[in-house]
Amino acid sequence: MWRISAAVNIILIVGSVWTGYSEMAPERLAHENPDALFCALVLVGSTLFSLGVVWHSSRWSRRAMLRRASLRRFSIDWWHDPLQCLFLTCLFMGAAAIGAALRLPASSATGFWLFMSFVCAFLGLFTGQLIAYAIYREHIVET
Repeated sequence: MWRISAAVNIILIVGSVWTGYSEMAPERLAHENPDALFCALVLVGSTLFSLGVVWHSSRWSRRAMLRRASLRRFSIDWWHDPLQCLFLTCLFMGAAAIGAALRLPASSATGFWLFMSFVCAFLGLFTGQLIAYAIYREHIVET
């Protein structure tokens, strides 16, 4: 079963690269308006979201332990497996940022800020995940 989950994760990561690349198309950017304030809100919001999800899961779940994230597992159960969901979402946002970076040199200022919003989402999720691992390290078990 872990092989199927790993394959699904890799397919979704490659799809995220394609999504980031396609979002930077000039016809798509015509309807976007990201700026520095939006990027800051995405960075702070994704960090707080990461911490909130793990806090909610550890506080209200019947299981006291959190499972460590792995590329060999696929989960969309945010309330019972938040570390796995954060890990995968972080990977997907990083892949989308890489895909957007592939089209960045031919882009406009709007494209730059959209790329930066992908980067800020990745950094926020990554930072929140690191903080969550530090706070809940006694509650994390191997998968």
